This record gives sequence, structure tokens and C-alpha cells, in this order.
Amino acid sequence: MITATKMHIPYVRHTLVARTDLLRLLDEGMDAKLTLLFAPSGYGKTTALSEWAKQSGKLVAWVSLSKQDDDWSTFWNMVIVSIQNHVEDFGLTILPLLVEGSSASSTSMESAMNVLLNELNQLPGELVVMVDDYHLATMPAIQNSMSYLLEHLPNHIHLYIASRNDLPFPTARLFAKGEMRRITIEQLRFRPEEVNDFFRETTELKLSTEQLNMLYDQTEGWICGLRLAAISLKRSGNVTESIRQFSGHQQHISDYLLEEVIRDLPEAMRDFLLQTSVLSQMNYALCEAVTGQTRGQQQLEQLEQLQLFIIPMDDQRNWYRYHHLLSDFLQSMLARTWPELWIQANARAAQWHEHNGFIVEAAEHYLAGRQYEDVARLIEAHLYELLGGKNTVVARWVMQVPEQYVASRPLVELFYLLVMVGVRQFHNIPDRAERLRVRYQALKDHIDADVWRMTMGDIYYLCGTAAYVKKDLLSTADYFIRGDTFALEQSLFIQGGNNKHYSVEEFEDHLGYINDYHGAAQFFIRMIEYWRDRVNHPYTTPMYASYAKVLYEWNRLEEAEDWLNLIMHVDGFAPVSRNRYQLFVAASRIQQAKGNSLEAATLLEQLKLKIDSPDYEIFIRKIEAEQVSLAVRQGDIASAQRWLEHCGMSHSDEATLDQVSEQLVLVRVLAACGQFESALSLAARLYHLLTKEDRLRDRIHILNLQSMMLYGDNQMEPALAKLAEALRLAKPQGFIRSFVDEGSAMAELLSIYVQSYGDKGSGSKDALSYVRLVLQAFHVYDAHPRVNIRCFGRLRVETENGSVVKWRTSKTEELMAFLIYHRGEAVSRDQILDRLWGEVEVDRAGAQFNTTTHYLRKALSQIGIDGIVQHVEGGYRIDISQLYCDLDEWDRLLAAQAQIDDLKLRDYAGELVQLYGEGFMAGTSYEWAEPTRVRLESEYVATLLRLHEREEKKGQYDAAAELLRKALVHDPLNESIHERLIRVLVMADDRISAIKQYEVLRLLLLTEFGIKPKETVRRLLDIN
Repeated sequence: MITATKMHIPYVRHTLVARTDLLRLLDEGMDAKLTLLFAPSGYGKTTALSEWAKQSGKLVAWVSLSKQDDDWSTFWNMVIVSIQNHVEDFGLTILPLLVEGSSASSTSMESAMNVLLNELNQLPGELVVMVDDYHLATMPAIQNSMSYLLEHLPNHIHLYIASRNDLPFPTARLFAKGEMRRITIEQLRFRPEEVNDFFRETTELKLSTEQLNMLYDQTEGWICGLRLAAISLKRSGNVTESIRQFSGHQQHISDYLLEEVIRDLPEAMRDFLLQTSVLSQMNYALCEAVTGQTRGQQQLEQLEQLQLFIIPMDDQRNWYRYHHLLSDFLQSMLARTWPELWIQANARAAQWHEHNGFIVEAAEHYLAGRQYEDVARLIEAHLYELLGGKNTVVARWVMQVPEQYVASRPLVELFYLLVMVGVRQFHNIPDRAERLRVRYQALKDHIDADVWRMTMGDIYYLCGTAAYVKKDLLSTADYFIRGDTFALEQSLFIQGGNNKHYSVEEFEDHLGYINDYHGAAQFFIRMIEYWRDRVNHPYTTPMYASYAKVLYEWNRLEEAEDWLNLIMHVDGFAPVSRNRYQLFVAASRIQQAKGNSLEAATLLEQLKLKIDSPDYEIFIRKIEAEQVSLAVRQGDIASAQRWLEHCGMSHSDEATLDQVSEQLVLVRVLAACGQFESALSLAARLYHLLTKEDRLRDRIHILNLQSMMLYGDNQMEPALAKLAEALRLAKPQGFIRSFVDEGSAMAELLSIYVQSYGDKGSGSKDALSYVRLVLQAFHVYDAHPRVNIRCFGRLRVETENGSVVKWRTSKTEELMAFLIYHRGEAVSRDQILDRLWGEVEVDRAGAQFNTTTHYLRKALSQIGIDGIVQHVEGGYRIDISQLYCDLDEWDRLLAAQAQIDDLKLRDYAGELVQLYGEGFMAGTSYEWAEPTRVRLESEYVATLLRLHEREEKKGQYDAAAELLRKALVHDPLNESIHERLIRVLVMADDRISAIKQYEVLRLLLLTEFGIKPKETVRRLLDIN
């Protein structure tokens, strides 16, 4: 019933003042799509709409909003049900699209609006939809969908909106086309003659023209103020003096007049008003529960008779609400003067609502009454059902509950910490996540096993998130994998990952947060491999996008493109918008880097059409920033200037993490448009923020932009200083594209840097080699020969032009292999000595290591490879950003197997077999390589078996048998593989080959173990 009253036109008494002009303006709204009544409280917006709705004879669907309705699905559900009250079966095709809410629905907001528009189009006559208190709808999803609806609204449908605020979505085009009417304070307030009529009809006072004019001047025609004045003056012993005291702003007048009115009421009625003021709407039973008194209905009717700002919400007089002005005043008085009564009234209201099944209203009252234990209890009991469409509401609740009430309820604390992630309060998360894990693990034997497992899965995910915010990627992966083994599809983290909102960028654009690109690359590969069979797992796609971005930064463009294609073109791939955004932006940048400017621009335009999110405007803003950045790189300054005019940002804005990507673009665009001083000012603030937050990539981008601007302004020394700092930060992570993407001016400045620092001898050899490497990438995106590393088989290092490294000694080869094995991770000198020279006396081993390192660098230099053996952080590493390693290709192949269609199965198998060859580091006896050799061999055999199963299901028995034979080469004693091969040969009607294979197995088992094949194998061939 609470919701139903919101869709009922409020009762209107017979008007005492004929407002002909205002009603005429409302009539004119029937010639427009939208009529907006926009004014503060007390100007009669609701009264005007109600009166017109009752007098006009039009078909009117009414919706009164409250703060609990600030949700996309709730809002539109109310609109549709209100129309259903007048049009039978209306909206039956739309309601299913609203069930899960805009953040989780499989159908886009735009699709839902199109279905609604189709049904509205089919209505035979005119329909008016009135939405009161629209200012309470703040969600971007509601504004986006309302804007879209109005853009396509049929001519026979008219929308009337009453709001205290102007509309938060664009209406200029509607207004310019004559499709919108605006009714503001000027039209709503009483005119002087209406003030005269009002006092003549409502009081027996004989006020002079001067007194009426004074009242008009003091209230400025404010209807609510005049009503309060009328009530007060009827009880005044000195009308002239009372009128003189009406002064000040509206709030002061209302407080003064309301106090006068309330003070003169009987005590019982005053108490009733105060206690029930906490209610947004009420019936007699609720009022009696809150006050503890009977006669609730009589009290409500008496207040209505006294015209004390109480509004019936249905014709039966079952439900009422107070005028907002009165409600606000009474609540303030109650909380300030009788705080205990305030708490009691809210607690009683909450209990009544909870008992009657109104959970949202109950929680709001428990929260207002500071009954935090009850708030936490309700959240815990109803969290999953509330998250279907009240995410923001529940988040608001949990953030207001003190920690001690949250900590005793694991599910509530879990949700609280998720909210903390969403608002970037990272510092509190790790310790609390660990405490939560320990506490909940101890409950394993005390609660339902399924509940424990699902919640434990979410807690492991949370611990992974906590590890991530500490930039501990190894623990992040471990916890995510553990969480994935426990969590069900309806878990908080899986639901959260599948919602359609824009997310916290640190968890989507990983490389803006993680500074260790080498460690990040390993992390991405590990998670991609783990989730390779679940392309629509919500956390899979960002891993692909981020790994492609790492490869892009290292200028390995073809590989980056391959990884993106691997996920983007797989059957059934349906990412949420934020994941699609990351993929398309990465793909666009790759195409631009490859010289395919048109393709780069097309991808961004396609992305705009694919966004399906309640945060549509956020996505579009970011895509348009990416588009203008692309335009600047392509020399399109006119587009940059146009974007600058409508982007809504200024160089004087505060630098914030939420807008770093757009503000970086703003710096670039300001510079391109010649506004260097403004660009440098914003850049300096951004750099300070990014340094404070330890964001490596964007610090480098800012430094590069600053160096370019200073260079363009002929400030050479400052430009070189900024560039030197950018290079110092970028070198350990192998950044290349961050410099190359700045274009020819950056190439010039880098050349000047080499000449300047090389001539002065002030730059290290490694640093200058790194700059030269960056310079090589400017001319053609793959101009410098790629270094290929083969780890399957004997180690082989060669360039694409065929030059091969010749090893001076076996230890030189092993040192290179050992560093490659660590995939860019720094290895300490002591660890190298222990693993490669463990049997040699320490001093002698150190000398041999120095010599071997020299030989290795020299051998690489002889084929044009300089600077990839690096001494960093007290250890040694290979800069893998300059290399193509077949281990990377192996990771890609394994991750791709689930996405290979049946037609390409043989090609895939051939590629796999050819790549693996004789196995990892074949022909060597490196002890440190043995665990990896065993793991890779196990992966190889397991993959061959999976491929065999697919070929067998297709009836391709010859191909299936060949895969099994390949597997037996590496696992010859595996009786299960022999059995599979024999079975496949039997299915292929090749009994002779099957018998031969059986004999191979029989002799092998007899020789090695002195046993016979299993009975199941013998039965395949009917052998005794």
C-alpha cells in the first residue's frame, strides 16, 4: 500500500483562489513533450498539478517519488504500474527488463526504453505522466533513460515534472524545438490580487491594502508563507504588529510562522505532530505504533480539517503525508529538543515497517534512530534481495553504521569493505580483510556448509582485492583462485563483477595502478590461463586488456593485437561495458600505432554504440576524451578545439584520481590549442597528485607532456630535465610507446638528449642504450629486428634477420637461460651463484660469474642486442620488453584452446606440437629448470588429451589417435593413454593397429613392472 499511494493523485480541496493563468499554462503543456514545474518547497507545485489533473479530464498517470525510489528499476516500475492503473496490461513486455535492475540486466537501458516507447506508441489516445518531487531521483541511470525517452517520445504522450531543482539532463534542444514548457517561481507564486483573494476567502480579517502589500513584499508571493501567515494572523491579538514581524528570508519566515502555529495547538496534537513527523507517509496504524496512542485516524482527519499542511494520498483517506516544509520543521524541532523521543519515534516506525514487510523503510528509520545493530541485522538478512536494485541505498546504509556493529556480522562487513573499495578508501581494507578471513574460517564447523563456502569464497576474493591494493600480485592471484573455487555465481563478488556500472579504474585499468610491469605481465598470464575456459568470467577480460597494454607499451604490437583478438572474437563473448571499454581502447591505440588511423577511430565509434550501462554518460565522456586524444595525434586541432568548448572541464579544476585520464587529455588538448600556461598549470597539479599516489605510468605521461610543451616553447634545459626524469622512471619497466606516441617532436628531443648527455659523458651506457632503443621504435612500428628466444629445445637467441647468438661457454648459455626462465624478474647475485655455481668455492664462483656476464653481454652485442642484461635492485634481469619468447607463445596457445573452433583444431594441434618440440630446455641438465620442464610437459600432455577428446567426439578417429601417439612420446608409461589409443583404433575399425598397440603396452608393462595390462584394456580386444 505504501507504494500504491505514490501512484495516486493527491487529494485537492476546493481551491480558494482561482488560478486561471497557471491552469492555462498547464493546458499548454499538452502541446509539448515536457512541462517542468521548477521551484523551491511551498510554491504549490503539487497542488497545481493535482488540481489540473482533476479538472482537465485527461488520462493522468501519477508518480510521487521518495528518496527510497532513487533507483532505475524502481523508478520505471512505478511509472509503468501507474500507467497500468489506467491502461490494462500496459508494460507487460517492459517489466521483465526491470526485474534485475539497470546494473545487472542482460538487456540494455536503451532497449528497455525502446520497448516502453513501442507500447506508448500503441496507445490510442493522449496520456499524461506526472512525476512529483523529481529532485529525489539522482541516479545517472534515471537521468539517461529519461533523456532518451523524451528524445523519442510520441506526440500524444506528455510528461509533467515537478522538482525543486532544475533537470540534471540536457533539455536545451527540447526547449529550442518548442517541445518543452517551463513553469517557474514567477508563474507559481501568487500575484498581489491573488493575495487579496486568498486572505478574503481564508480569514475574516479586514486587512488594508497597505498590509496586504506588506505581506506580499515580505513573502514575495510565496504561497506556503502566506498560508502560514493566515493561520498565525487568525490567532494574533495584534495583526499590525504580527505583520511587521514577518521579515527575512523564506526559511526564517517559515520557521517563525510554524513555531507560532505549533505553539498554539493543544498539547496532545502537538505531540502527535512531532512524533509522526519522522514518517514520510502514514496511515492510522503506523501513527498509533509510533505514538503509542489510539485514535490515529481521528487525529489525521482533525489535522486535515485544520488545514495544517497534511495531504491525503488517496481518496479513501487511508494514507497521508505532511507538507515537506512542515515535516522538515517538526523533525528538526524533535531531534533538537527531544532527542530521546526522536530515537523512540524512529525505532517504533522501523519496527512497524519491518513487521509489515517494508524492509527499506524499516532500515531508514533504524538508521535515523541510530539503532545500528538493527540496521546491520536487516542488511545481513536481506542483502542479496536488496542488491537486486538497491545497491546505492544499501551502500549508504552500511557506510553510516559504526565499525563495531559491522564487524560482528561477516556478510555485512564483507559488503562494507566492497563499498570501501568503491570509494577508494584502500588503507583500511587489508587489515580488516585478514581479520575477517581468520574469524570466518573459525566458523566452519558452526554454520551451514554451503553458506560457509559461498561466504568464504567472497572473503578470499576480498583478500585478493586487499593484496591487490598493496600491489602484491602473487597473493592477489592465489586468493582469486581460492575464491573462485568456493564462490558461486550469485556471490557478492561475481555479482559485483557483472554489474554494468563504471568501476574504480584501479581495478580495470590495472597499469594505471601497478608499477611493476614485468610482475604484472606474469600475473595477467597466470589469471588468463586459470580462467581460459570462462571467457565471460567478470575478471577475465580486464586481464586480457591489461596484458595487451603491457605488450603495447613494450612495442610488441602484433602480440598485443593477437591477445585482444583471442578474447574479442570468441563465440559467446559478452563483456560488461567497462570491460568492453578497456578492450576497445587498447585495440584502438594499437591500430593507431600501426598507422591505421581510420581503423583506430572506427573502433571508438563502435564502442559508443555498444555501451550498455547506467553510467552511460561517464563512458561517453571517457570515450570522447580518447577520441580527441586520437584526433590531436592525427593533427586534427579543429576537433580538439570543439571538444575543449563542450567537455565541461577547466585547467583550474582540482586534480582528482576519478578524472586523471580525462585531465591528461585536457592537458594535451590545451597544449595543442596553444594554451601552454593553462596546460602546464594543470599538469603540475596532476604530477603532484600522481607522485603522491605512486602512479608510475601517468607520472611518465605527464612528464612527457611537460617536456613537449617546454620544448615547443624553446625552454630546452627544463624540457630535457623533465625528459630525463621520465626516462629514469620508465627504463626499469621498459616503456617505449609512452614516448613514441608523442610523435616526431619527442624523437627530436630524445636525439638532443642523447647528443647532450652522450657528449658530456653524464649519462650511463645503459641509460643511453635505452634511449637509443626507444628512438628505434619511432620510424616504423616494427622497424628494429625483433629478438626471438626459443626455450623449447636447445636455447636459441636470434634476431629476425637471422643473426644467432654463439655461446662462448656452456655457462654463458646457462646464465642466459636462467635469466630468461625468470621472465624479467630480478634475481640476486647470491641466488645465481647458488644455482649455477653451487659446487664452486665462493670467491672463484664470483669471478666466474663476472666473466660469464661479460661474455653474455658481448655475445648479445655482436648481433646488435645491447642493454637487455640489466643490473637492477641488487640483482640481474633480462629486459623481456625487447624480446619475443616462445614461452609467451606457449601461454597464449594454452589460453586459446577453449576458443578454437572445430575447423581449426588440427592447425592448433600442429602449432602446439611444433612449438613444444623436444620439450623445455631439451638437451640440457639444468637442475633449476627441471620443475618447469615437468610442469610444461604435464600441460602439453593434458592439452593433447583434451584435443583428442574433441576429435573423438567429432568422429575424427585418425586425428584423435595421432594426438594420443604424440602424448605417449612424453608419457610412455601412462596406461590410460594407451587404453584411450586402443579404444580409438577399435572405433576406427583398425583392429590390426589396436592389437599392435596392445602388444606395445603389454611388453612395456611386463618389462618395467612385471604386470599385465588391465582387464578393461583386454576387454577392448576380447583378449584373455
